[in-house]
Amino acid sequence: MSKIALITGTTSGIGYALCEKFAQKKIDIALVSRNYEKLIKQKKYLQDNYGVKIWVIQQDLELSVAAKNVYDKVCNLGIHIDYLVHNAGFNESGKFIETDMQKEKNMIQLHILFVTELTKLMLPDMIKRKFGRILFIGSTGSYIPCALDAVYAATKAYVLFFSKAIRAELKGTGVSVTTLCPGSTKTNFAEKAGIQETILFKLFVMKPEEVANIGYKSMMKGKPKYIPGIYNKLLVFSSRIFPATIIDYLTMKMLAR
Repeated sequence: MSKIALITGTTSGIGYALCEKFAQKKIDIALVSRNYEKLIKQKKYLQDNYGVKIWVIQQDLELSVAAKNVYDKVCNLGIHIDYLVHNAGFNESGKFIETDMQKEKNMIQLHILFVTELTKLMLPDMIKRKFGRILFIGSTGSYIPCALDAVYAATKAYVLFFSKAIRAELKGTGVSVTTLCPGSTKTNFAEKAGIQETILFKLFVMKPEEVANIGYKSMMKGKPKYIPGIYNKLLVFSSRIFPATIIDYLTMKMLAR
């Protein structure tokens, strides 16, 4: 049977690039996103250019019922998922006292609750078939408490620690877990969060295609985690050796508007 990937947040950025990477390798894809028109356009592009099968699952992933809805739709389609890619995400940046609480609740729902529930729903079938690859998209913020990005970084810390823990539990099952922790990437992510003019998104910004390629390779090799880019590796390493006061100062500077 042909392999199938389920990828969330596919219509732009790293998710879009990941879809193209999977399609290049002749892996069929279930696209999951909220914008139906963009999904249909993406489906046609991938089918026409790579000859793969594409399924469209339209879903607002910030809803509490999202994970169950996605899982039910997969079951109704009669397909199995070999590669699960948790890519969907967004940011609400600024001083915590000034940021939008509803957006932060939606972020927690998407980055933590949705990811946890969909993984729990998808895992039993992977374990039964003794094969599966799960890719979580974390962040350099997974390692660093970030002033001006408090909730976002906290949710990505959850992604890192959750994925590392279940990776250990899944040893010997045939299912591997990989966490990709990119830094600033040239997508519309920063623009939506209003941080495109910050130092963080002006220096050492990677292309989504680069990040997607690294993530794909790391997932297929079953690596536990990967931080793409020398600058991002140095950033994470420095957070372990510099005093917290310096890290706090640097994160404030990098995300100041």
